[in-house]
Amino acid sequence: MEFLYNNFLSEFFVMVLRWLVTMFGNNYAVAIIVLTIAIRLCLLPLDLKQRTNQERMAALGPELQSLQKRYANDPQQMQRKQRELYQKMNVKPALGCLPMLIQLPILFAFFGAMNILASEQIMGIMLQAAQFGPDTVELPRFFWIHNFWQPDSGLSPILPSTTEFLAFLQRNSTYITPQAMALLRSQDLLIYADGAVSVNAPVYEELARAIIEHNGVSYIANQAGQMIAEYNNGWFILPVLSGLALFLQQKFAPQNANNMAAEAADPAAAEAQGCTNKTMMWFFPLFSVYICCSSNSAFALYWFFSSIYAFCQMRVVSAILKRKGEKLPAKA
Repeated sequence: MEFLYNNFLSEFFVMVLRWLVTMFGNNYAVAIIVLTIAIRLCLLPLDLKQRTNQERMAALGPELQSLQKRYANDPQQMQRKQRELYQKMNVKPALGCLPMLIQLPILFAFFGAMNILASEQIMGIMLQAAQFGPDTVELPRFFWIHNFWQPDSGLSPILPSTTEFLAFLQRNSTYITPQAMALLRSQDLLIYADGAVSVNAPVYEELARAIIEHNGVSYIANQAGQMIAEYNNGWFILPVLSGLALFLQQKFAPQNANNMAAEAADPAAAEAQGCTNKTMMWFFPLFSVYICCSSNSAFALYWFFSSIYAFCQMRVVSAILKRKGEKLPAKA
């Protein structure tokens, strides 16, 4: 499944983001928002075409019901007449799925791009601290988030733990250069023994602690006497906002063409499909919260802003169509 998020499209997003940050003072949050808007604008003509197709499909409801009654005993003839009607009215039922089929590869590619950038940034932080001192490192903050390249989660540390850092190195080995690994070894952060690599826990933990304390977070002793950071990296705000934005986007989305055809051709099947849609309307937002809690905050920001932008765009288009007196599709 790695090819879904590790491909030419994710590399293209990384290249564009690197170019954008040079224009916005090394601010990746702004660069991500700008790129998200650019992607949504590129998809706007397709969204408008889909909306027009939905309008035409909604107008065909009575005729589709008439065909169903007329050819109730001849399903093949009914399907042929439906295709003729769609062709005559320039309606494309499959167009309702096209935007989703395009957006999914973009979502996966953005996930991969954020992983690439996170690996670079985390490595850069640790190498800079090891070579020039922890007081030279300023963690990339984002409002309440201490480190933009860690999850916005109350369960996530500000910097990866020893175990997490080793897993991080193994998971992102494709993006980490041999020179960077050699530098980590030269600073005693990595240990090579018996053909295996491990993290020098005391050195790494002391360096991470110094970086975090330099960035304004003190360490306190827990009940077991271990020194831990006073705060974790975030407060689950971006993941929750992402889930809420996706919920709004789905709840107020116009009914797609396939659902309209199903409702006209088979009301019972349409009712069953409606139950499935309601389940998905809750499942996907909850799933997005989980993904954003376990991914870096950069990806959570993209997911939230992309969903809220799509929701606002949908409402604006609906308002424009309403003003023009055109018939709006029913809500899903």
